[in-house]
Amino acid sequence: METNLHQSDFIASETDFRAAIIPGKFVRLEYLSDLNEFIKTDVIIKQLVQEGSTNWLELATGETIPLDRVVSISGKLSPHYPGYGNYSCDC
Repeated sequence: METNLHQSDFIASETDFRAAIIPGKFVRLEYLSDLNEFIKTDVIIKQLVQEGSTNWLELATGETIPLDRVVSISGKLSPHYPGYGNYSCDC
């Protein structure tokens, strides 16, 4: 099977990714757990927290996710996971 997609089509922008972090917004969040499980959930972002050199997403559920484990926010792919989006599905 041949595809017209190229690796350059999936280069993520840090600016676009961070622009998707809007406190109070309901988003589709895809991230990796501490056990490297791929988690896909719909949540409200409460705030972006910076502790030292680490950034965390605090969710309305009270859960905190290290920003470096976030794969995408509302379809905006993290630059830490280039090309990851073409392997995920809407299962």
